[in-house]
Amino acid sequence: MAKKYTTKTIALLAILTALTFVLGRFIEIPIPAVNGYVTLLDAGIFTVSLAFGKKEGAVVGGLAAFLTDLTSGFPQWMLFSLVIHGLQGYFGAFTKSRALNWFISGAIMVCGYFLASWFLYGFATAINPLTNIPNLIQTTIGYLVGLMISQILQRAGVLNGL
Repeated sequence: MAKKYTTKTIALLAILTALTFVLGRFIEIPIPAVNGYVTLLDAGIFTVSLAFGKKEGAVVGGLAAFLTDLTSGFPQWMLFSLVIHGLQGYFGAFTKSRALNWFISGAIMVCGYFLASWFLYGFATAINPLTNIPNLIQTTIGYLVGLMISQILQRAGVLNGL
């Protein structure tokens, strides 16, 4: 049976999408060599995924990443980001193993952007370490921050009743 969402839950997901968008849009470290940037977007995605669930992480991840690319001057990435970060959010809490979740979601992000870079700019750009290393750093830092924040929310009892 499909999970039914209350108005309160939908509103909360909208707020979390907006907060994750802000992390992705306004905390940017540009990487001109690959026509991209590193952000804290993943921290918001993983916080939602770990605290609320994989489906919620997928929705927030995909929408926030899409909006971030749309408004930050990189619209060519927005459809790729919708799918890649949506999958990243889903697999961020896919199993009970945090290490496996980080590995799978990180592989999705790094491989997804590798393929997207190859499609948009060619193999030479995609294979460039400046393309892949920042993505690995972003997803790792994002997972660690998301893990800490989700644990704080759980211990504080903020998630009770949601």
